[in-house]
Amino acid sequence: MRSRNNYFSPPADSPESLVATTTRRVRFEEVDALRMVWHGRYPSYFEDGRIAFGDRFGLSYQSFIENETAAPIVQMHFDYHAPLRFDEQFSITTTLHWCDALRLNFSYLLSNQSDKTVAEGYTVQLLTEPSGNLLFFPPPWLAAFRQKWKDDFWMNI
Repeated sequence: MRSRNNYFSPPADSPESLVATTTRRVRFEEVDALRMVWHGRYPSYFEDGRIAFGDRFGLSYQSFIENETAAPIVQMHFDYHAPLRFDEQFSITTTLHWCDALRLNFSYLLSNQSDKTVAEGYTVQLLTEPSGNLLFFPPPWLAAFRQKWKDDFWMNI
């Protein structure tokens, strides 16, 4: 089984990855006729993780909108290990891995109440202008975020 830290290989001198965890409960509308979470729901669980991550580290959807920056997902991968079932509580651990390129490499680990891995995966997001033009240099707000990350600012909160 692949660990979430094996999806990406940041440079040796890169800052420590940033991690946020949130919990959820499986809703009735998310299960299929077999009473397990339908596989098509997992992208929204990844998004729940990204929202919790953004809330913790100041990288929210609102900050992207306010700073006229977009971050479309260009790659998404899932590994399913065990089913989640109706009313089961689970955690989503979201990790942002350092990348020298201007993109966001997130990995996700979903665990049930017994701390068993039920799913894991990753997304890659490129940074663009709202019009879709690719950014080659970080806008000032994102450059400040990356500098705080390099300075280990986030490790103290």
